[in-house]
Amino acid sequence: MDAFFITDGRSRRRSEDQRRGGHRHSCNECGKSYATSSNLSRHKQTHRSLDSKMARKCPTCSKAYVSMPALAMHILTHNLQHKCGVCGKAFSRPWLLQGHMRSHTGEKPFGCSHCGKAFADRSNLRAHMQTHSAFKHYKCRQCEKTFALKSYLNKHCESACFKGAEHSCEREN
Repeated sequence: MDAFFITDGRSRRRSEDQRRGGHRHSCNECGKSYATSSNLSRHKQTHRSLDSKMARKCPTCSKAYVSMPALAMHILTHNLQHKCGVCGKAFSRPWLLQGHMRSHTGEKPFGCSHCGKAFADRSNLRAHMQTHSAFKHYKCRQCEKTFALKSYLNKHCESACFKGAEHSCEREN
């Protein structure tokens, strides 16, 4: 497990704290818990209504947000300063452009410590790591195959083996 956190780029200390039950800050509305009060505070913004006094609108397009960090990230999308020299696609942040460039170069610097499969971005590696998990809560009704992520189940359900077949996939109890 430690290899995952090292390869994934997250600190080992934080992940060890979480495995020991280090989530000390709980939301009184939904029960979700967080390791830091700032993360809890950020989460609490999601419970606000778009009609509330706390909601804010983007000054450029008037889209409403209840989360101030989400609004700040959205505002950046109106200022796309970082352009791809290959295809011209523009990005609001340099790291997004850097990740996009890998689609042109084929570079996949994030490798799975379990099977060696490589990925262009860390988020795809994190999702892939779930496939090595013993917890596979999503099951296909058609063939009984189980998956750790709902997105992987959905992809399976859209595969060629199901074309023309009437089926539905669901979460296992």
